[in-house]
Amino acid sequence: MIYKNIELLNFEEVKTVEGRVGVLLQRIPEKVRLQLRPESQSVYKKAACGEIRFVSDFRPVKITLASYEGDSKVMLYFGDFQAGEYIITKEPIQINIEIPSPKFISRKDFDDSLYPFSVTVCRLIISGNEIHLIDIQGETIRPPKANEVPKLKYLAYGTSITQGINATSSDLTYLKQVAWRLGTDVINLGASGSAYCEKEIADYIASRKDWDFASFCISINMLNQGVSAEEFFHAAEYFIYKVAKSNPTKPIICISLFNAFPDLGYIWPDRKPKATANEYRNVLKRIVDSSKLSNLYYVDGTQLLKSHYGLSQDLLHPSNNGMIEIGENLSNFIKPLLKK
Repeated sequence: MIYKNIELLNFEEVKTVEGRVGVLLQRIPEKVRLQLRPESQSVYKKAACGEIRFVSDFRPVKITLASYEGDSKVMLYFGDFQAGEYIITKEPIQINIEIPSPKFISRKDFDDSLYPFSVTVCRLIISGNEIHLIDIQGETIRPPKANEVPKLKYLAYGTSITQGINATSSDLTYLKQVAWRLGTDVINLGASGSAYCEKEIADYIASRKDWDFASFCISINMLNQGVSAEEFFHAAEYFIYKVAKSNPTKPIICISLFNAFPDLGYIWPDRKPKATANEYRNVLKRIVDSSKLSNLYYVDGTQLLKSHYGLSQDLLHPSNNGMIEIGENLSNFIKPLLKK
């Protein structure tokens, strides 16, 4: 979306919040958010690989942000080139943006035509919590043009793993790792703790026209929180078929559970699962195989993250190294699909 002459990627609505300055950057429209389960309503107010983008012809820009319900991290890029990082708290912070020395990428003889982004595009990539945009100041600020950003957009739905929990920055999430390897943009609809394949999210994704391929990583949340294999089948089948049938030319990759604690026979504290990880994997594969839809593909999550070595200490969320492994293997799976 375009707001005040800047582009907001992976933010679909700006919303004023009583008692807070600026506007909340929200990942889905309010009318969709309010139809969801309470946990999902909360999580979709939180940033996940969202970007504030603009072009200022390398002139200095000042942007003021605040983060509520916990801190957020902002990574600064010029095009595809990392330039800094910032921690945003609930106390408004002004970021002064200009290219650090040496300013090689702003030279007129620097050729950026080989990269997905023009180096003139300033990108603030945000992960964490409820980010508020308070102010932006600078000369000749404008949104990027179509030829200055990637041509393709990758949309992903899933759990906290998709949202990027435990990756130490947005660029180390498996989504951003896939996007970096394929030269695409990212729309992150991961929902930490609440990826229940909700009908309303399926309908919403099906109606969006701003993505070119998608992945659905579903769903350790449902397994861990006592959803039976049969219940998972019905929810996942509707979710997948709704989106796939509404977008028949767009590849959709259905990712089963990654290697994690259930495969070791462990049970999360105070949980009572009603199925096994392999039962969930078999259900998802059956949904795809029986669909006869040419744009649906199944990939076993244990072939993307091939051991427990790539996990963090909770034996659920991938570490940075695990995210990189998933990103590399998933991008290799997707690449030939895009060529079709």
